[in-house]
Order: sequence, then C-alpha cells, then structure tokens
Amino acid sequence: MILHLDLDSFFVSAERTRNPDLVGKPVIVGGRGDPFIFDAKPAKEKKLIQLNQGAFVPTLFHAEHDASNYFFDAGRIRGIVTTASYEARACGVKTAMTIREALQLCPRAILVPPDHLLYHTLSHEMMEMLAKEIPLVEQYSIDELFGDVTGWVEERDMPDFIRYLQEKVTKELLLPVSIGASNAKWIAKLATSTVKPYGLRVVYDDEIDDFTRDVPVGEFPGVGRAFGKKLARYGITTVGEAVASPHLFASWGRHGRDLYARMSGRDGEGINPRRSRKGIGMSRSMDRPIRARDEFYRRVRVMVRHWTHTIARLGVNPTTFYFSIGYEGRLRSKKQYTVYRFFNERFITAFALEKFRELDCYPNAAVTYIAMSATKFLHHDPKAVDMFTLEEDRKMQRLDGAVMKMRERYGMDIVRRAAEMGSKT
Repeated sequence: MILHLDLDSFFVSAERTRNPDLVGKPVIVGGRGDPFIFDAKPAKEKKLIQLNQGAFVPTLFHAEHDASNYFFDAGRIRGIVTTASYEARACGVKTAMTIREALQLCPRAILVPPDHLLYHTLSHEMMEMLAKEIPLVEQYSIDELFGDVTGWVEERDMPDFIRYLQEKVTKELLLPVSIGASNAKWIAKLATSTVKPYGLRVVYDDEIDDFTRDVPVGEFPGVGRAFGKKLARYGITTVGEAVASPHLFASWGRHGRDLYARMSGRDGEGINPRRSRKGIGMSRSMDRPIRARDEFYRRVRVMVRHWTHTIARLGVNPTTFYFSIGYEGRLRSKKQYTVYRFFNERFITAFALEKFRELDCYPNAAVTYIAMSATKFLHHDPKAVDMFTLEEDRKMQRLDGAVMKMRERYGMDIVRRAAEMGSKT
C-alpha cells in the first residue's frame, strides 16, 4: 500500500514546538516575499537552506526577522497568510489572504513571521525518521510525503501501522500529522485531506468507489480550477460522475486518460524516491513599486547573486534562462533565452543584466515584480558548450567554488558586488 502523510498546519505547528504558549490560540504565519533580501546592510545570518530536495520543495534563504516590524511598514500592514492555525481558520482566515483581511476576520490572531530554517529542519528530521520506518519514501513538498510499504506491512495491519507512525511523529517531533493509505497513490492523498486535522484513513480497493462517489471533483488531487470548470460544463461535479464518464476523458488525450485512471484508483503509479529538479527559479514582488532604474538593477544584481549561488550549490549547468518583469497596471515583459556555456556567477550576472535591460520595455512604468529561472541542465561536457569561452568559464567556476564556501560559512552577504550597495550599475 501507499501512504500519504501531511503535517497539519505545518508552519504554525512548527512554531508551537518552540513556543507552547501558541497552542490552542489563533495563529497566523505570514510572509512578505523576503523583503529584507534587498537591504544594503549585510545580514550575517542569511544562509541558503537546501535540506530537502523534492521537486516541490523550494530553495529558500533565511534571515532573522523582528516580529515587531515584519508586518508593518510606514504605517501599513503588509504580507499575506502563509499558514493559519485551525483556530484562525474557524474565523474565516485562509491561505493567500492578506494579513490586513485576516486581522479584520480574526483580530485576536497572533502574527508570526516565517522561520524557514526551522521549517526545513523539522521537515528534514521527519523525512529522516520515516525513512527508517518505510522502505521507499518520496518527499512531495515541505510538509507532505508519500511512502510505499507494499510487501512490508500487511493490508490488515495498515490501521495500526499508520497510527504508530502518527504517534511517533507527534511524540518525537511534537508535530501533528494526518495519514491516508490506499493501493492507489492519489486516493491515499485524497484520503488524507478528508480526515485533517490529525486523522487517519485507510481506503481498501473495494471501498474506492464508495469513498470517492460524492467527493467534489475540484477537491481531487490534480484537478485544477480550469479543468474543474471544463467538467462542470458537462454536468460533472463529483468524482463519481467523472468515473462514470470514461469516454469523455479518453477524448481529452493523455492528460484526460491519466486523470481518469487516478480518479478511478487504477493509475498504478508508484512513488519516486528521488524527484528530479526540473528548474531553479527565484522571484520577488515589491512591497513598494520601484521606479528608479538604478534601484531596479541593483535588486536584479542581489537576486542574481542568490540565484546563482543556488545553482552552483546544486552542481547543475542550465542552458535555458527565463526572465520576467512585472509593472504597475498589470503590464508584463518576459522572454526565454538559450546559451551553451559553463555556468558561473560572473557570466550570468552580466547576461542577466543585459537581458533585463532589453526586457525593460516600459522604462517610465514602476516595477512591481522580478523573476528569473534556469532549466534544461546538461552534464559538464566540453563538446556541448562554447569552446571559445571554455577556459575563462572554468576559471570563474573555480572562483565561484571558493566564494560559495565563504558564503556558506559566513552568510550570503559576505561577498557582494559594489553595485549592490547603492552605486550605479
């Protein structure tokens, strides 16, 4: 059978492990897109976090935040809800809601700035703990994982086994977790969602049809809003109605057939113990729109430094790069580029600045969003890269290695370019 484990209200639960006074109270962990990454003053404690490498586990940077001013800026309340405790949810607070809206619904809520170092550390500890109890484990996200115990635990013993896992996580890590189990991977995930918080559910093969029959189709894993609306146009609102329409799904190609197999519990998908990372990206929304281009390019440099450190730390060599700028008035400029070179910070900094200057097609508009990502990795094969820059790129890679060690030991801001500290680009 396949297990799906989901930590309940994870960021809040993590905060409660070190502050028991938060237990039983409405708590909101909010975020502001790491607004302090652009501070000109060095943050000695800012370090790269990469304990978990699941495909949906983001690489983050951590810096100490002062709870007294994190959500307040120039008399305004800023930020969005990342995670809310169930006590806060009872007041109507939801993920992605603005902090201002959340406080209007729940004035007694306790605001907590994010501590990603704590969250990634606890997630990693849970992964390590369960890897000793389950033969195959897949990290699905920072607070979710799948496990395959086929041939390891008898089906009749599954309720006792998942109760044992739940109690172990709660006792040793002080984290509440919900667990679903089924022979079908996505039915197991659905089972977990129906018993949160702190619930357990095993769905055996002969129970799948009854279990899914009345589930709203939009609540099934993998059914997005657009696809849900598409199904609704055909009068399909529940998983049971969807399973009764195999020919309709077959007419929608591979995606339709795969989704139908998942809904019916016949997908046969196993778990992937080592998800491959498809891309490395970084984006930031500006609390206040940036109109001055000197400041815009300074922020691009800061982001590129963090982004390139992540790429170098993972030891990959991307060949395709994507850059995007968002402006006031919902204007957007974006483009993708392909280049075959050995990756190094000096090259990509110059390359990114050049491309962002080309992309800045609304020079009089204020910038509200900056994004960059790298994909399509290749092995370090000299035949696949630009031979004219090979020697210089190799030399810069050696320099990057030394700089990376310094940043990992002393913090991300220990080595910066002068242009990041306010001088003109």
